[in-house]
Amino acid sequence: MLSLVAQWGESGQSQKDFCSFHGIKVCTLGYWIKKSSEQGEQGGFTEIRSTMVESGKIEVIYPNGVRISTDGDLSLVAKLIHIY
Repeated sequence: MLSLVAQWGESGQSQKDFCSFHGIKVCTLGYWIKKSSEQGEQGGFTEIRSTMVESGKIEVIYPNGVRISTDGDLSLVAKLIHIY
């Protein structure tokens, strides 16, 4: 997500043209742009890499206080936080 936002920023293309080329919806890119600009303020998105799961436990904390914990199963985390 963040890499596409950066690519769009460097492309000089309109959001519509960029999204058409990459096969994503304009509203999706707009949402990602908004989230990436908020990242420093509220945390935004954080990429989870398997090397970060050394403790064997992953916890996702939403801004509203909801917490999701798992034993390091990244596929389960992906299913739980999937955004449509």
